Amino acid sequence: MKKVAAMGWLATVATICLLIGTGQVGCAQARKPAVYYPKGSAKAAKQTLRDYKRESDARRQGSNGYTEDQLPDYERPAHLIEMSFRVAPGFGFNSADGTGSYSQFQTNGVGVRMSVGPSLDYFFFKDRYAFSSGLWYTIKRSSFIIPGSFGQDRFKPGAPVGESVYNLQYLQIPLTVKMYANNIGPDLRGYIQCGGLLDVKLAEKALDPTTNALYKFANAGGSYQRQYGLMDFGVLLGAGMQYKINNVNAVNVGLSYQRGLINVMRANELESRNNTVALELGFKF
Repeated sequence: MKKVAAMGWLATVATICLLIGTGQVGCAQARKPAVYYPKGSAKAAKQTLRDYKRESDARRQGSNGYTEDQLPDYERPAHLIEMSFRVAPGFGFNSADGTGSYSQFQTNGVGVRMSVGPSLDYFFFKDRYAFSSGLWYTIKRSSFIIPGSFGQDRFKPGAPVGESVYNLQYLQIPLTVKMYANNIGPDLRGYIQCGGLLDVKLAEKALDPTTNALYKFANAGGSYQRQYGLMDFGVLLGAGMQYKINNVNAVNVGLSYQRGLINVMRANELESRNNTVALELGFKF
């Protein structure tokens, strides 16, 4: 009898352990007993809120073990190098600071010019910071109001005032850093861009050659003498928004300011620097 009772007791213990292992039966250490509060009480309301939050987190939890609130803000982008095409209509203007025969040169307003070309972003920290460069064909406007006696052998006090307008064609190479902010809406985030610009002049073209006082002065010797230098250096400051269309394509819209740092004129007595405020429109592909 004692042997039968012992075997029955062992079978009971084994059954209880099996149920504990499968989660069907708990113990004081494994599972806390359910506590029910009177309906309508404050404790019951708090318990309901905790149950709802626990169920909501379980539904949102992904395969990586994080809930949506716990996921990192940024991950490594799918492509470390991203290409885009940029179109930037802008307002160009220049400064004027002359001495000697150029002392009465003045600036001549603002003109609309265009800049187009591909851009390249190389992400070096997740998808928030990128080294941004490109190859842009850019036209800058350089214009002056010129006294009527400029280029004349003798001073003529009553000579009408003239003007000079040139289109300077450059190949621009930006060397900048682009920094993206957190998302401010569905598939929408902001960015700022800053850095330098290296400009290589391709051509200088005088508008209205028959009335352009600086162009006529450049042709006074029988052959045209260029009036502008071959290089320009500047800084670029910009900010904008990027709207993500899908996993590959996006649209960029922003504003930029380019400020020239060196004198673009060849004449030692005249200093002029070019500046541009542009509307940036880009498509990432």
